[in-house]
Amino acid sequence: MNQYERGIAEALTSLYGYEPQEARSLVIRYIEVIRRLDGYDNCEDHAQRLHLARKTDVSPEEWLTRIQDAERGALRDTGIEFEENRYAQ
Repeated sequence: MNQYERGIAEALTSLYGYEPQEARSLVIRYIEVIRRLDGYDNCEDHAQRLHLARKTDVSPEEWLTRIQDAERGALRDTGIEFEENRYAQ
């Protein structure tokens, strides 16, 4: 784990009462998701997401599928320019 991921584990421990090994295991389980989301959010935000994913039984695989679906939708989104051009004609 890198320093950012260790920070997420520490936030799980301090904010949600996880034991250090349990927090580390949770971060490792969701490490692909964390890396896919990049390091734009602070450790506490990621800790909250991981805690909620665990509470609601969202697996890393399900989460990655949701991210991919959202990315595909963003690629299909023609944006405001399309709407403006459609009404301008």
